[in-house]
Amino acid sequence: MEAIAVASAAIGPYAAIIAAVGTAVSVISSVNAAQAQKQQANLQAQKLAIQAEQAKLQGRQNALNYSNQANQIFERQLKIASAARARAAAAGIDPFTGSPMTSQQADAVRAGREFQMLRENADLAVYGGLAASQDLRAASAIAGGFSTAPALLAAASTGLMGVAKFGESAKPSSTPKPAVATTTG
Repeated sequence: MEAIAVASAAIGPYAAIIAAVGTAVSVISSVNAAQAQKQQANLQAQKLAIQAEQAKLQGRQNALNYSNQANQIFERQLKIASAARARAAAAGIDPFTGSPMTSQQADAVRAGREFQMLRENADLAVYGGLAASQDLRAASAIAGGFSTAPALLAAASTGLMGVAKFGESAKPSSTPKPAVATTTG
């Protein structure tokens, strides 16, 4: 017990300084944590911005694929119509009248519907990519808008509480301390 009393007596005059240093270290730690959170939020915002651009590009790529398929259908329809006209002409039938024409018209209508569906899919792909891109950009803005204010306020609060405790420890105690009896021998 005496060792504790001796250590306490030796540290006593420095207690206020030790408390102040501890408070300062705590405040610095809180500020560093706030900076790390801000940096992490910025990185998340950048990641989401990149994903937004990728979503937009993916939508455009899908639209190009659908447009390519539509063009292939159109070319296929042209080949079918050409072959039907050639067969009819080879048989001595006017390809632009009667049943050969009806057959070609029906093929053209089906191809036109297919072509239109693929064009609509292409438009939807572009709009879908843009919508996904906008969602990701909004998330990016939210992540990038992270404020360090709450963490800095916590650091300031810690600092002020430490100053208040330091002020309290500097005041003389209202209760008298018992005198320590020393024996001389």
